[in-house]
Amino acid sequence: MKRLLTFGVMALLAGCSDANLGQLASVLDEIRRAPAGQPPVAIPTIPDYQPIEYRYSDARSPFLAPESVRATEAEAVFASALAPDQQRKTEPLEQFPLQSLRLVGTLRMGGQQVALISAPDGSVTSVREGNYLGTDFGQVTTISPQEVRITERTLHQQLGWQEREATLTLKE
Repeated sequence: MKRLLTFGVMALLAGCSDANLGQLASVLDEIRRAPAGQPPVAIPTIPDYQPIEYRYSDARSPFLAPESVRATEAEAVFASALAPDQQRKTEPLEQFPLQSLRLVGTLRMGGQQVALISAPDGSVTSVREGNYLGTDFGQVTTISPQEVRITERTLHQQLGWQEREATLTLKE
């Protein structure tokens, strides 16, 4: 039995011997010499930078509409039929926002309906159909005993001049 055990140990030792142990030792030495125990890595060379001249810097931006189109669009927006007359003389109530004005009364003078509007500064002004009030080019369209209807004109950048209706009502 002792012989069998000796023979088994010899067989194991013979199986552990390898002719390539020298090569393994050299690879391990190389890994130990490399920083952080990593094998050396071959870094590919980066080609030199070659600048390319952009020849179109003075040309129109491809992200903007051509000047002729933009000018035509702008003219169409500002010169629509709904554009207010900017050359006319402004009326006293046009310096106040419409929300700050109050209808304080209506009366009939010479067969025509007249509205009395109170401004934030305490003044009361009489207006008739066709008069302007508010900061958005509001024009009085109808005066009834209980309310004044106004058509305002506002400028929307893409849609141009737009009309909207507003009403001042008599509060008791």
